Parts: sequence; C-alpha cells; structure tokens
Amino acid sequence: MIKEIKRPPLSKPSPSALDPREFRQVLGTFTTGVTVITARGQDNTLAGVTANSFNSVSMDPPLVLWSLARKSNSLDTFASAEHWAVHILAHDQDNISSHFARSVSGQEKFADINYENGLDNTPLLSGCTARLQCRTKNIYDGGDHIILVGEVITYDKCDTPPLVFQKGSYAIATNTSQTIEPPAGEDLRNSSDKSPIGYLLATAYLNFSAKTKAQAEKLNLNGAEYLILSALGTREGRTYHEIITLAGYAGTNVGPEAINDLVARGYIQIFDKEDSLSPEDDHAKIGLTPDGRLAVEKIFKESELVEAEIMQKLGTPEAIALRYLLSKFVKTYSPSIPYRWF
Repeated sequence: MIKEIKRPPLSKPSPSALDPREFRQVLGTFTTGVTVITARGQDNTLAGVTANSFNSVSMDPPLVLWSLARKSNSLDTFASAEHWAVHILAHDQDNISSHFARSVSGQEKFADINYENGLDNTPLLSGCTARLQCRTKNIYDGGDHIILVGEVITYDKCDTPPLVFQKGSYAIATNTSQTIEPPAGEDLRNSSDKSPIGYLLATAYLNFSAKTKAQAEKLNLNGAEYLILSALGTREGRTYHEIITLAGYAGTNVGPEAINDLVARGYIQIFDKEDSLSPEDDHAKIGLTPDGRLAVEKIFKESELVEAEIMQKLGTPEAIALRYLLSKFVKTYSPSIPYRWF
C-alpha cells in the first residue's frame, strides 16, 4: 500500500534559489501539446485560458489535470465551475492559442469567438483535434498555481494533427520512425538520416517533377505551358514579366513563344487598355479563356490526387510538416525570392 504523505498547505509560494528565466528555459525544452480550457462560472461568467500543463492522471476513473496561475483573471471562475472543457488544439489553431493567452477578461476573449454549449453550458470551441468535457473532482495547492483535477464525462476527437509547443514556439509533431519500407535490395544507406540535404532535396524534386511531367503530358502541355496555366489558375491578370520570374524560381525557362502557343490554342488571352497583343509588354495582363479554365481545373484535380497520395504515404502530420519546412527553407536560404505564387 502506498502511504500518503500529508504536508501543511502553503499560504504563498516559497522563495526559490533558482533563476526564474533560466528555469523557464529548461522547462521549455520539454515539448508539450497546447490546450485551451474553458468554463462557465456559477455567476454565468465565461472563462478561457491557454494551457500546456494539461496531462492525464488516471484511466479508471478517467481523470485529467491542469494548472492555473493564482494571478489569473479567471481564477474565481474556474474555482467555482462544476464543469470545464479541455480543447486539444489542431496544428492550424495557433491563433486560437494566442487569443486565449491574452491577459483580459473571459468575456472579452469570447466576444468574437463562435462556440457551442456543452455540459453545464460550458463553451466548446470547434476545429480542435480533441475535446474533453470534465467535472471538477479536486482542486489542489500548487505554489503560485492551483492544480485542477477533473473527471472526463465525455469527449470527441478527429484525425487532425495537434499543435505542439517547444522552446517558446509553436510546432507540429511528426513521426521520425521509418514507416515506409525501402524497395527490396535497396542500400539502407540511401534512407539514412545522415544523407546530405542537397541530395535529398534533389531526389525529391526529380521524383515530384516526374509526376508533374506526367500530368502535363495528359493535357498535351510541355513544362513551361503547364506552369503558366498553373500560375494563372491561382491568380489571373499576371504580366509576362511576373510569369517568367515565377518560372525562373522553379527552374523553368519561359519565353514569349510559350505564351503565344497557349494563345493560339485558345487557353489564354492577352489584354490591356490598349488591347496590346504583345506578351512582352509589361502593361499587358494575361488571363484564362473558358477552355483555359477547364484545363486548369484538370491540372488542379491531378495535383490534388498527387498530394493525396503523398499525404497517404507520408501521413498527414508529416506532409504538413514537409510543407512548413520547405517554405521555411526557401525563405531562409533564398530571402530575395518573394513568395508570390498566390
């Protein structure tokens, strides 16, 4: 039997010899999920706070806990609430985390937030990876925080990757295990995490561009024509100079002949105030014709199928992380390249 050790309650936090800033940095090395906890007090006051102190306690009965600073504006509301809800935020809800981390009243936090009512009219946010509705079980002293333990009454979840927090920044959790088996007879060194980044990027580009080339061939387009239609599909009215600049970023050379060919095939049109038909004219805007829009629809549909295949093979969190990392790589190592595709 485990003997319970009883200690006298603390009226105020004990002074510590630890440097607060350095101690916070040490704690920041521990990666956590990000949650928003909401409640409705007995006086009908709403409360919502961002917390990464959430954790599980017991499976039977189902218990969870989290901690709240004693100086929080929402302390009285959570201390009096019979129920509260834990929202495990999705990877794209960092704005929700920042919103509820503000030091303002609960009523102000919920002013522009859409929510539904859960147990005891506790506000429930949408779009989360998971939501747990809890009944207050115990409240304990935790120094300059209180520790709230709740019994989980009901929950709901989805497959959206969660948001995580590490070293003071938001992140997304990915799986580092080798879940995709290499081809039979493949040298295992080819899939090593020590492979040069340049080799990995080049190999990934060659494989992906091969799929793009296959898509273009289905529509009887060459690489330059495929890129032009894709660029106009995301935003029409681009100039010739803008298109060749975008193509240059992707390593593709686009000349006026590619523009003229698409005009002749009835996919695009060139227009400006003077009705100039010269693609090199920087005042000329290039747009899609009805046939061009149909071609773009096919391009985007094929692209979505390719991305869906990648998502399925890599896994949703890994595919999302790949997009973030590649964007960060481009912005870090090619800062002169504006992000103008859209």
